Amino acid sequence: TAGAFTATLSYVKHATFPTYSKLHLTVRDGSRVVIDAPVTSTKDNGADFVPGGFGARKSLDFRDLNGDGTDELVLSLYTDGAHCCSIDQVFDFSGAHPRKVEKDFGDPGAVVETLGGQVVFRSADDSFAYTFTDYADSALPIQIWRYTRAGTFENVTRSYPAAIAKDAASWWRYGKNPAKSQRDVRGVLAAWAADESLLGHAAAAKGTLDRFAAAGSLENGFGGPENAAYVRALWRFLARHGYLR
Repeated sequence: TAGAFTATLSYVKHATFPTYSKLHLTVRDGSRVVIDAPVTSTKDNGADFVPGGFGARKSLDFRDLNGDGTDELVLSLYTDGAHCCSIDQVFDFSGAHPRKVEKDFGDPGAVVETLGGQVVFRSADDSFAYTFTDYADSALPIQIWRYTRAGTFENVTRSYPAAIAKDAASWWRYGKNPAKSQRDVRGVLAAWAADESLLGHAAAAKGTLDRFAAAGSLENGFGGPENAAYVRALWRFLARHGYLR
């Protein structure tokens, strides 16, 4: 509930797969019903959706996401299956009719929290998964999104350098000694380089990776020439995905 608004998510839970069905959302403004419909998505028809946290936590939350003084409703869903996909739907009641906007946050999902006085969706960049190594060794750099008054999701990661720096430090702890690592560090170093690039340290990060490549410490089972190729491929990827300026 939030003020006069009440939201209810109902579903049927089964003992066998598919575990959940018939997800249905009802929203009331006082005694007036403003939404009474099955849960649907552009991702699919909603038939295989699972409540956020598989029912272990609440899937509904009222928050003033864009600072306009009106609470929006966030519905968190999961499509079930391995590695995909966490979807957040935002229902905006500031206009004459409810507006629904959804964001697919992929495997990492998102957490709604307050950073620097702003309500944001804290997530990670799912495009790094499988790109430079296997999924288990992949690392996903931080992403922070904000729901705007225009009804869109805006990537505002660069506005939070302290959070980026903390994320970069966490990846660097795993990747700073690639020659001694027992795992493929290309994934964590890619995430570290992405964070460093957002902080304006792209040239220094590339210099570090070039030194690792020249020393052969990125090999982890593949030959020396592939080290330099990895760094070149990473920098092309960072450029395509907006990490370089």
